[in-house]
Amino acid sequence: MFAIEYPDAAKLKVFYFALEETDERILHRFESYLLMKLDKIRISPRDLRSTDNSKPVPQEILNLLNSEKYQIYIRKFEETFSFSNVANPTGVYKMCKQYAEETGKTYTKKYTAKNEFGEMQEYEGAFDYYVMDNPNEFRFVVLDHCGLIQPEKGMSIKESIDKMSKYFVELRNRYNFSPILIQQQSTVNESNESFKLKAVRPSGRGLSDSSYTQRDANTLLGLFSPFKFGIESFMEYDCKIFKDNIRFLEVCNSRDGQVGGIIALFFDGVCNMFYELPKPNDPAINKWYEYIRTLNN
Repeated sequence: MFAIEYPDAAKLKVFYFALEETDERILHRFESYLLMKLDKIRISPRDLRSTDNSKPVPQEILNLLNSEKYQIYIRKFEETFSFSNVANPTGVYKMCKQYAEETGKTYTKKYTAKNEFGEMQEYEGAFDYYVMDNPNEFRFVVLDHCGLIQPEKGMSIKESIDKMSKYFVELRNRYNFSPILIQQQSTVNESNESFKLKAVRPSGRGLSDSSYTQRDANTLLGLFSPFKFGIESFMEYDCKIFKDNIRFLEVCNSRDGQVGGIIALFFDGVCNMFYELPKPNDPAINKWYEYIRTLNN
C-alpha cells in the first residue's frame, strides 16, 4: 500500500517462497484484504473462489475487483511479488542473489590463502562490498514456513534450516535483503505439561526443528492464540468472548531494543486483518465485544 501511495519514496520487491500454498490462494487473500480495506466488504478467500455452488461470489464483488480502483493494487501486487516453488536453501539463496546481481554491483578484493602445495598465494574474487542500483528499494524474502523446506542432500531438516538461516544472514548483510523466516513452535510446547507450567507462549527455545535461527535474527516475534489452548482469560482480556479473534504479538528477542513487549490484536481471519486492541479496562474495548457479536450473528 505504501509503495503505491508513495511511488517516489520506495520501490518494493518480495520473493515469496510459499511452501504450503499456491500463489493464486495468496492473491485471493490479498483481494479479501483489499475489499475490507477499501470498501469495508468482508468476504473470505474461500468465498471468492466460489467453492460452494450454492454461494457463488456476487457479481458486484467481481465488478469491484475488476475496476481500476482495485486493479491498481492487484497489478502492483503481481509486479512486486515473485512466487516460487523452490524449496531447498541453496535454491532460495541463488534466486535472491541472482536478483541482487542483476540490480546492483558487487565489488571484490584480493585475498591470500594456501594453494595445493601449502604455500600462501594471492587470489582475486573475495567479496568486498555491494552497491544497489536503487538505494530506495526494499527487498524482502519470505519463507513460509521453514519446517517444510526440502533438506539439502545429506542433511537433516535441522541442518538444512540452520543453513537457510546462514544464507539469510548473507542476504541481509551483503545484499540488503530483509529476510522473514516463518517458523512454528515445537509440539512439545503444546503438551499438557507445558500448559500446566504456563509455557505455551512462543519463545526462542520452543522453536520447532531448530532453535539456532534465533541467534541469526535481528528480531524474533511470537504470535500467540490463547483460544487454541482453552485459556479463558489472558492479560485480563476475555478470551471466551474473543475466541479465535484475538492474538498476542510479543517481542521475544531483539538486537535493537527491549524484549518482552506484548500487545493484544484483534484478528479477523476472513479478511486477514489485524487491529491493535485497547487495554482491557478501557471502555473502548466494549465496541470490539459488540463487533464480535455482530460477526457471530
